[in-house]
Amino acid sequence: MVIETRYDGPVKWVELSPAGRTIQLFAPAEPDRLLEAEEVLAANCRDEYMPYWAYLWPGAYLLAEAVARRRWPEGTRALEIGCGLGYAGLAGLKAGLSVDFTDYDAAPFPFVAESARANGLGPERWSTQRLDWREPPDQTYPVILGADVLYERRLVPLVARLISRMMAPGGETLVAGPYRVATEDLGPTLAEYGLICEATPLETRDVEGRSVRGMLQHIRHAVSP
Repeated sequence: MVIETRYDGPVKWVELSPAGRTIQLFAPAEPDRLLEAEEVLAANCRDEYMPYWAYLWPGAYLLAEAVARRRWPEGTRALEIGCGLGYAGLAGLKAGLSVDFTDYDAAPFPFVAESARANGLGPERWSTQRLDWREPPDQTYPVILGADVLYERRLVPLVARLISRMMAPGGETLVAGPYRVATEDLGPTLAEYGLICEATPLETRDVEGRSVRGMLQHIRHAVSP
């Protein structure tokens, strides 16, 4: 099942600099107005949906910083899950990745597309598509990115299963977020799927210059091919 909502409010441009790489991000200026939108309220009743895509969360800042610091082989294909406004994926594009931006809701995709165009990132290097984590497709990627995708304990097994299905042999997954109790189950849950992770503290700054701290989870297959 997928959701499609729509934002009709004012918009803004946000200038960000992960690892010194300038990114222009197109975003809703009043994301809270989505909380009262009829289609959002209906989706929330059906599936506990919330329009989290419209906000820049701590994990997005952290993951964008981690991705921007890396030197990626040019054109390496990456999947961003729960992309929202696509900040981490845009940082990946700037750093040499090609990115498939995915989300449960199609509403953020016009924002991602506008940001990509504004940053001179051609459409041959990125795509947008809806993805329900409960029904992962038979497609694999050498790199998977996820920012703030583990904000509830119930999401841990869902994300672990998706990674096990969609991360290519020898691939890697980067998941970032603030310190949360939910991630305490991550290691044992990943192990059930033959995956291992290494957690590294990470710090960056948000658009207001405030410190953002959290963890970067580097996930791989337990046995290399």
